Amino acid sequence: MDPQEHMHIISAGERIHKTYPAVLRELGTVTHTFIFAEKEVYTSSVWDSAQKRLWKGTIRDAIDEVNIISRASNISCELVAIDAATFDAIRDTVVRIFGDHPSARFSFDISAGSKRLSLGLFSMSLWIEGDAHYAFGNSPSRRVPVPMLPVRDLMANRYHLVILTILFRGPAGGKEEKTLVPEETLFNETTAWQIPVRHTEGELADHWLSSAAFSRIIAALIEWNLIREESEPGNISGKLYRITPEGELALFVYSARMKKRGVVHSPGIT
Repeated sequence: MDPQEHMHIISAGERIHKTYPAVLRELGTVTHTFIFAEKEVYTSSVWDSAQKRLWKGTIRDAIDEVNIISRASNISCELVAIDAATFDAIRDTVVRIFGDHPSARFSFDISAGSKRLSLGLFSMSLWIEGDAHYAFGNSPSRRVPVPMLPVRDLMANRYHLVILTILFRGPAGGKEEKTLVPEETLFNETTAWQIPVRHTEGELADHWLSSAAFSRIIAALIEWNLIREESEPGNISGKLYRITPEGELALFVYSARMKKRGVVHSPGIT
């Protein structure tokens, strides 16, 4: 299989043709689109009210528009009519696509469709390590921040929290600014924190961070998608770092966890 394949799965709704172009631009690499629509959308009933018939027709029109946009962008597009009343139907269909494209990247747009369909697709996005996106109303599409490790594991090394806090605040000291921080600046600010460690004798002593240890910590935070590394403009070897939405969420959750335990001040959180 082509490792560059990118499967994008959409839960069908009335406005998917409005958000689809923006999602394509954001993702940039979509090669296949699958539109998951509940079978009810393509069935007629004498019991349907005029409003429900209009609703079904609007969704079908939106699906047709997504297909047109996909063709214009050389993206294959497939409609998947599904009985979303049970999770098994959603699971089996996503697993089938995953089995056909095991090396592909997967992304999900769970903004539309019924709650049970969107929740089912979100659950599957976690199992196959796909990105989930949502957009409500006229807001732009955003990726759902999902942790790649339990929050308690952040304390495996307290410098995890220190680095996240520095990037969260930004170099100007205001948390509203999520600016890129140069590697040297981040290392210097991180080493300014003296993290106590307990020796085998039980005594506490300050721990000084080496550059090699710093690099290992940075690599782990990148792997967990808590921070992002970018190249410095005009400097091939220069590296810049910023916190991701997942990193911010990890800090918020950790802070709440510590407050519940009655810890007022904890490393990395003030």
